[in-house]
This record gives sequence, C-alpha cells and structure tokens, in this order.
Amino acid sequence: MAGNLIYTVALDYAGETGHRNMAKMLVSSLLRTRFTGEVVVFHNSPAPLFMVAREGVREVALDVPETAFAGGDLAGYARSAKHAAAAHIEAAGYAKIMFIDCDSVVLRNIDHLFAGAWDLACTAEAGTRIQEIAYSGYLTAKERRALKREGFNSGTWAVTGARFGDFIERWRAAEAGKPVRIDGFREQSAFNRVVLDWDGARHEWPHREIALPLCNHAHAGYRGYMRAAVVHAAGGDGVNYKLRFLFSAYTATFLYDTQLTLFNIMEM
Repeated sequence: MAGNLIYTVALDYAGETGHRNMAKMLVSSLLRTRFTGEVVVFHNSPAPLFMVAREGVREVALDVPETAFAGGDLAGYARSAKHAAAAHIEAAGYAKIMFIDCDSVVLRNIDHLFAGAWDLACTAEAGTRIQEIAYSGYLTAKERRALKREGFNSGTWAVTGARFGDFIERWRAAEAGKPVRIDGFREQSAFNRVVLDWDGARHEWPHREIALPLCNHAHAGYRGYMRAAVVHAAGGDGVNYKLRFLFSAYTATFLYDTQLTLFNIMEM
C-alpha cells in the first residue's frame, strides 16, 4: 500500500539560516511525533540540514536563479517554489501528498489528517472573509459581492498522489492569469481560485487542527494553538520573530517536564 509524503520549501539569502532552521525544526517535530510517511525538504542551504541522516527524510537542493535574490522578493519566489518542487516528486508512488510551510511545527501526530475519501484537503483561516486581500485576487465580481465563507490558507494542504500533478498545473495556470487585484498574496489568491473550482471531493480540516496564531490572534489563543496538530507562524514579524515563537512551542511540547529538568541542568 502506498504511503504518504510531506514536503516543505526553505530558501534563504546567502549567509542567512532562518528558513533552514525552521525547516529543520519542522522535520524534527514530525519525527518526534512519529509521522509514518516520508518527508522531503527542498532548500538552498550550502550544507545539509542534518549531518546524521534521518530515516524517511530526504533533502533536495534547489537552484534559485539570481533574479530571485536581486529582486529582493525571495519570499515571493519561495511561495511559487511549491510548484517547482513538484517536478522532483514521483507523485504516483504516494497515496497522498501534503505541503506544510517551513514556518510551522507539528505538536502531535498528524497521520489522521490524511484519512478520508477526499482528493484535496485544505484549511480555512478562522474568522476571515474570502473577499479579504490575502485571498481574493482571482475572485469574480459576483463572488466578491456574495460569497460567504472564510479564506483558504495556502501553507497547509494535501492532495492525492493521483491528482497531485493536476492540482499543481491548475495552481500554476491560475497564478499565471491576470488577477483582479495585485498584492503580495498572488500565490495564495490563486490557491483559493483552485480550491473553489475543484471538481473532486474536497475536505476542510477543522480549525482546531491547524492554528495560525500570529496572523489570527482572536482565534488562536495559547490553549488553542498548543493543542493544535500543526502550528503555522504565518504573518509573523520577520524570520527571527517566527523562529523565537516556533522554538517556544517546540520546546514546550518536546523538552518540557514539570521538574524543568533541562532548565535545571543548564542552570546548576
């Protein structure tokens, strides 16, 4: 029986390590929570994330064009690299393929997120409206007036291996079209267009599973996001801010005990 795959993309400017370290923490959290599938990390780090290979984890070096650095929008290029990375994935070998943005950590096992007879799964951002600028670049005039639903976040989604190529091509085509409004969320707006037009079985993960506390304060308090399966630091104020936040969630989940053993070892 074919297994499942999770992939992520981590790109940094020369001499920087922020996204690399977030990806490493994400992979570590997947392993600590005993994810049963495979993991692939696409990155441009000159050194491997792990000096000692982890079973079921593969690293793939991405060649990033100089224009991505010179233009000052590496983040925008990284978002579209979700598409480019697809060329390195043998989709037919997997039951389902999940993407998780590298600015995320997993706090409990997520095998259950792959369950169900759907061929596309995604997460809606609690308390949002799809007409907001982060999601609405490709909405029709009628949808901007009348559609009543939350916007879809493009940082955590999954699709069956059988339809992975189809999904990526639809996303590319949507993003290549002319948006009604242009902003920094073109890739996510195109993702919303694809999800709305999807012709197969679609599933939305419950809000309790995917938390976005840094961009959704009113809907992701501490108790809520620390119980989530995936914590995604979308909207954080810079890479170092995200790293600090994610590291606090990581250590609280995997290194905490009531005796504060690690702390007391360091502070003898």
